[in-house]
Order: sequence, then C-alpha cells, then structure tokens
Amino acid sequence: MTQYFFVDTSFFKAYTDVKDDFHTQALQIFQKLKGAKAQLVTSNFILDESFTVIRSKRGLEVAKQFKKILEQFDADLKIMRVLVTDEAAAWEYFIKDWSKLSFTDCVSFAMMKRLDIRTAVSFDNHFERAGYKLIS
Repeated sequence: MTQYFFVDTSFFKAYTDVKDDFHTQALQIFQKLKGAKAQLVTSNFILDESFTVIRSKRGLEVAKQFKKILEQFDADLKIMRVLVTDEAAAWEYFIKDWSKLSFTDCVSFAMMKRLDIRTAVSFDNHFERAGYKLIS
C-alpha cells in the first residue's frame, strides 16, 4: 500500500537552500522517502509560495535551481490543484488565529483532509498543531 505525504514549502526551501539550517536533514528525508517508495503530494499554492520564498531569500538563480530540482522528484511528486472547496474549508483553520499561520498553510490542511493525507513533510510545526503527523 502506497503511503502519501504532503510536502510543504519549508521542506522545499531547506532542500534547495544549502544555507538553510535544515538542508542536510531535508536531503536525508527525501532519500528515506524515495527508498520507501512513498508518494509525495504538494499543491500549486505550495509551489507558488516556495518559488516566492526561495527567490526572496536566496535570489533568482536559486529559484531557477529549485525548478530543476522539482524535475528530479519526477514521479515521486504529484502536484495537486487547490479546489475552491479547499479554500473555503481553509477559512476554518485561518480564523483560529495561530501565530504565523499563513492562508497557504490553512489551504494545505484542508487539502490534506480532503485527500486523507495524514503526514506532512515540513519543518513547520503548524501541521502538528492542526492534527497531522510531521516528518522533519
């Protein structure tokens, strides 16, 4: 049985950015999941946020490298489109007013619930707070 894992921006940033505190850990996590033949899932919102964060923190060249890195993930990464219903459901998380909780995080929680994904690959503890398991 295939196990599904939702991949968050914090993982993509750490994987891409050699200066990130979690870079080595992100590389190890990816190898472990790849070896386990796990299905990684992310959203178009997460990719949007990831490109923006990476470009903002590390510049355009590193953002271009991230695009190439995504190709390495190949079939191991499935990019899902956020639905209008995910956005509506995200509001229930957003109004909880947790510190530093982005609407993108809330949409991720709603999408994970819809897709019955129980584990996130992230360095963001909001996923645990929302009731999901965390691989970090």
